[in-house]
Amino acid sequence: MRIDLHPRLLKRVGKLSAAERAQVSESLRALADGFGSPHVHAGLGIRRLRKDLFGCRAGLHWRVVFFAEKGVLTAYDVMTHDDIKAWLRNI
Repeated sequence: MRIDLHPRLLKRVGKLSAAERAQVSESLRALADGFGSPHVHAGLGIRRLRKDLFGCRAGLHWRVVFFAEKGVLTAYDVMTHDDIKAWLRNI
């Protein structure tokens, strides 16, 4: 599966530490390999947030928010769990 990176994600990842960037990168690789196969992506903690909006774990503190369309995932942003809850209330 193809993963596109939204400019918002790239801006946010640039502010993370090297270790956190590595965790986000590894999560995106695993997401590309396992999205749609529940047994493969079980460790990613993928959760549906809205109809075509999902989130997955990227380490202990961060979650990658992404949109899913047929054949492509768009990684939108990296947020904490609390940031995601607040963001979802405002969209």
